[in-house]
Amino acid sequence: MAAAPRPRRTRRPTPHLPGLRGFVVRAVAAGLAAAVLPAAVLPAAAAEAAGAQAAPAAGPGAARPWDAYNLSPASRTVTPVRVTRTTGAVDDAAALPRGGSATLRGNGASVTLDFGEEVGGLVSLRMPAAARPARVGLAFSESSQYIGTTSDASNGGGGSDGALLADLTPGAIWTAAPAQLRGGFRYLTLFAASDTPVTLDAVTLAVTFAPTMADLRDYANYFYSSDPLLNRIWYAGAYTVQTNTIAPTSGRVWGPPAQGWDDSATVGVGDSVLVDGAKRDRTVWPGDLGVSVPTEYASLGDLTPTRNALTTLYQHQAADGELPFAGPQVNFYGSDTYHLWTLIGTANYYQYTHDTAWLTGEWARYKQALAFSLAKVGQDGLMNVTGTADWARGGQGGENLEANALFYQALTTGAALAGVEHDPASASAWRTAAEAVRSGVNALLWDDAAGQYRDNPTSDLHPQDGNSAAVWFGLAPADRAARVSAALTTNWNAYGATTPEKNSEIATFPGSMELQAHLAAGDTEQALDLMRREWGYMLDSPLGTGSTFWEGYLADGRFGYGGAYMSAAHGWATGPTSALTFHVLGISPTTVTGRYAIRPQTGDLAFAQGSLRTPLGDVTVSWRHDADRRTFTEQVAAQARAVAEVDVPAFGAATAVSVNGHEVWNGRAGRAVGGAGSYGAHVEDGYVVLTGLPARAAVSSRALGRVATTLGATVTSAAGPPVRAGRSVTVPVTVSASGDSVVHGSVSARPPAGWTADPAPFTLDARSGPARTVVPVTVHAPADAAGGPRTLTLTATAGRASAHTDASVLVFGAWPQGTTASASSAHAPNVYNGETRTYGAANAIDGDLATFWNDDTSGAYPDTLEVAAPSPVTLRGVGFASMVDGVPTDFSVQTWDGTAWTTRAQVTGNSATARWVPFADPVATDRVRVVVTASQAQNGAFSRVAELTP
Repeated sequence: MAAAPRPRRTRRPTPHLPGLRGFVVRAVAAGLAAAVLPAAVLPAAAAEAAGAQAAPAAGPGAARPWDAYNLSPASRTVTPVRVTRTTGAVDDAAALPRGGSATLRGNGASVTLDFGEEVGGLVSLRMPAAARPARVGLAFSESSQYIGTTSDASNGGGGSDGALLADLTPGAIWTAAPAQLRGGFRYLTLFAASDTPVTLDAVTLAVTFAPTMADLRDYANYFYSSDPLLNRIWYAGAYTVQTNTIAPTSGRVWGPPAQGWDDSATVGVGDSVLVDGAKRDRTVWPGDLGVSVPTEYASLGDLTPTRNALTTLYQHQAADGELPFAGPQVNFYGSDTYHLWTLIGTANYYQYTHDTAWLTGEWARYKQALAFSLAKVGQDGLMNVTGTADWARGGQGGENLEANALFYQALTTGAALAGVEHDPASASAWRTAAEAVRSGVNALLWDDAAGQYRDNPTSDLHPQDGNSAAVWFGLAPADRAARVSAALTTNWNAYGATTPEKNSEIATFPGSMELQAHLAAGDTEQALDLMRREWGYMLDSPLGTGSTFWEGYLADGRFGYGGAYMSAAHGWATGPTSALTFHVLGISPTTVTGRYAIRPQTGDLAFAQGSLRTPLGDVTVSWRHDADRRTFTEQVAAQARAVAEVDVPAFGAATAVSVNGHEVWNGRAGRAVGGAGSYGAHVEDGYVVLTGLPARAAVSSRALGRVATTLGATVTSAAGPPVRAGRSVTVPVTVSASGDSVVHGSVSARPPAGWTADPAPFTLDARSGPARTVVPVTVHAPADAAGGPRTLTLTATAGRASAHTDASVLVFGAWPQGTTASASSAHAPNVYNGETRTYGAANAIDGDLATFWNDDTSGAYPDTLEVAAPSPVTLRGVGFASMVDGVPTDFSVQTWDGTAWTTRAQVTGNSATARWVPFADPVATDRVRVVVTASQAQNGAFSRVAELTP
């Protein structure tokens, strides 16, 4: 996000990859008179990649290998690339994509055409002059799993999108009406709508997205690296946002039509506007802009669609200052977070354009909007959320972490904008308010045991969105940022980063925020790993478009958001594009009003290069890192006014740095170079910082001496899930290493008697500076393990180096066979994500934390859950687990003594989703019950218990 604080410069493990072959640097634009970087100043780049051809320096007609990753069509008229399937009687289907003729022979005949990637626009069909008039149906789908004679869902109502019906005339071209423009699809199914044979000899699409671009492939900026997957991801993010840029008169009509779809609504001002998705909603949503605007800037470079989107939102500001949750025609209000995203988007737009005239025109509305949020601040400095609509997360409201992180960013960037507007009173007041938010969040929301922030002061939820935003926007101090970055990785699975605040699905909006958080914390490898894992999955999944990123999906990789309704080209999912440009390539905005820092985070890449068109002039950067030789070389071409500093990574070692062949830093002090001095060379947070470099600079560095290997180990989160007797639990341990070699080792655990543990191996590449990774250590509890907390000692070892840490594990015991449960009431079953979910009392003793008892008396207490064992059990306490959206806050635990219930423990003010409730003395009993007298009022004010154990 624009104006985020400078990333902490802790270096991370960097496996060596093959070096650059044919390092190409793009021509530098206007300020350098289109000069190019001569081959003499390029990083050493022999032909190292098998089969590649060395490329010349960029110039007229020069090879540009990054162009191969650009997904935009070369023409606004596109045709299908292949036939995916046919049904019924179809003649010569394969000829149709090649410009030949095909015939659908009556009802039941269909052909599905694949355009090879996400496209959008108006379809045209042509019938040969010799054919007979006929009716044909057209159905559209972004995903292969929804191919058929009914389009995937887009209109947002209860009716089906269905299909278009076209009455074809021999020798004529039929074109879909503008209102039936299909904004996003990959597959087009044509089917005979009567018994009459349908012959076609041309199927074309007039592309309508990015309506003001004369050449859809002419991006202002580019990115290219040693990792082809990351290159593909960067360009897929750019293409996703390009498909989300539409003519303002082609948005989705709201309310939705009873059947079909209507994309003829006016949803913004100007001649192009940035909306949320290609297929749907085709509406300005401010939260989406938080990710899609940086993507638009880093790739396409034209911020006009952003300006038009923001202008549209300000034009619909309410009288009290509230900004829309969604723009026209949806026109929803009631979201404190999306209100703040508009203010953040305003700062982003100004930072990326320095468009003072526009800012001045909106300044009164901006101030009124920030005053609207400031009016919700309590005595502790935190904003109290009353507009609870948000991006589909659960549990919004109160002193919410995500909202206060956004509030902090809005205040901080707002103070900078107030300087532009010569408004010192506002700047001072907003800086003071921002500091109060920062203090409040760190005092009231930090959970030291979990190594993350709580969702609100009374919650045990540690959300992906709020924790990511707290690090991204600089709310978290450096030590906490590092812990949050590590803890976030414990939510990852094979498909990406799961989202606790959205039922542990994979939500790509907070996922985009998480990428920025890892990079802000200096965890480059974690960020790149997540890009490859989550965005690589979306790009290569057979379910997707192969070209754009999704609105969100389930933890097992299936589509979320209702499946067919899910947008498969959604701008809020494009976080990697700006992250790769700003952090990995390293052309990083420093302040809302100021210049740029060149600060590469190399990760495990051997090279990267690219450009960024800024309001202060174009910046082109290329760098190469040789981890084996411990050298780094970099080329920077930019107008001097655009670059505040060039930061050369030292990778944890004393480093000598040269500029244009002259040493300016000898590892300890600066060395003067003529009249330029030493370019202010000094060491800061693991970088050698240089200022005042010439417009074209070749920078090189080499490590001096050796770095001894050391290890560190800390428990990543002391608030992990409980382990059931006879089962296993994973304890995440953050292992850190410094040195100048690849470190191989393992983490072992010394568990209590009767327990076992599996040593967990790790590899850290410390050649690129201090490195860390999270190592999962699996511990097995015996079948007779008693409930309660247990302490484990964990040791990380690599060669002669070692480090130790302790972890606490919560054990849930097991009830004997034949144990039953009953409750005062239980909610009826319902369908969730297409599956029936039950809420009976038995769920609280089934050993599964994902199932739970849910009472049936919303907001009414007491609620009682009783467990009956077939014979007496000795209880030293009970294990208690709940759900994040309905935690019992006040309850008693009682046991049956044969004639009456006796209270053994009284709990008040609980916020923990899993805890041990100890008894003063052991009790032998065959019946125990929990009596709930109050619960968190989230999601219905019900009592929810996932497990009650001995």
